[in-house]
Amino acid sequence: MSKFVTIAGAALSVLVVATIAAEAGPKLTGVKLDLSKIVGCQVAGTPSEFPDDIVIMNRGVGTIVAGTKVHWSVPSAAQQGNYILAAALAPGKGVAVRGVLGAGVEAGKPCSAKTI
Repeated sequence: MSKFVTIAGAALSVLVVATIAAEAGPKLTGVKLDLSKIVGCQVAGTPSEFPDDIVIMNRGVGTIVAGTKVHWSVPSAAQQGNYILAAALAPGKGVAVRGVLGAGVEAGKPCSAKTI
């Protein structure tokens, strides 16, 4: 009987924790997820080890239209800026933004981007 009580107690605990977590979690009612405008960036370019360039990439499933404004940031270099796409950017493709990192940053350092 004690084994049954232990298992029942554990199951009840899991149910209580799951209920509390579900009630306390964020409410996403009515949120629309747009997978067409997902942008990213990376520190890459010339010179290859410490480039002063970034590459803005389309990581979404749809083409991002020309004229879209992208905000990028490289926290390790305390650099950020905005870039306006001169041409449409197809999924999986990227565009180099030259000379925006001053003296250069180690290739592969974190970079983030989002459409604005």
